[in-house]
Amino acid sequence: MTVNTTALHPNEQSPSDGLDAIRRRRSAATPGAWTVQVATLNGHVLTRCVGINDLASDDDCIAELDVREDGSDAANADFIAHAPTDIDQLLAHIDQLTQRLNTAEAAFPGITHLVPGKPVELTIFRTEHDTIPCGLFTNRAAARACGSDLSTRDDDRIELTHAWIPEHSDLADEPPAEDLSLFGPGGEDDETITNYSIIPLTLYAAHDPEAWEDEA
Repeated sequence: MTVNTTALHPNEQSPSDGLDAIRRRRSAATPGAWTVQVATLNGHVLTRCVGINDLASDDDCIAELDVREDGSDAANADFIAHAPTDIDQLLAHIDQLTQRLNTAEAAFPGITHLVPGKPVELTIFRTEHDTIPCGLFTNRAAARACGSDLSTRDDDRIELTHAWIPEHSDLADEPPAEDLSLFGPGGEDDETITNYSIIPLTLYAAHDPEAWEDEA
């Protein structure tokens, strides 16, 4: 017997595409709660039918399962009957987790891209003034906002433009530190050094003696 199927191997589609396909199949399937009805003869189970409307007619039957000696037909029928509600609950749970992950990523960039089995390293940003810490932040935008706000309290001239200038670093893989300069109407010739800086710091989940020695 030849069975034709359009199902894709899990590796052939992205997770989001796979979920969209599941939603489409769920939406196209017969609506309503599904139940299992058993057909018997002289006390012996002949078939198990999954359907709707308490299987009031043959048209209500969605799937019919032959009896198996190992009894797996009962478990299979129960699995099929619960598939719609189970899938709805799983999709709702996935949506909830996705919203939480998006919120976490927005608050702490990179936290949702950690790989199991690999060292946990995240970057945080310290705003400081003349090497005095002013605050620690999970993202550069918040650190910049802190420095700009504090510098505005020092110099509240409206016409000043705030510019965060990256410091030169030979370490191309590491995020650069930044210094805040204020520019007046005169442009580059009208620059004020604020001594506010942003220093990227690596946050570790565990101590690695070898990495500590390398940095030392």
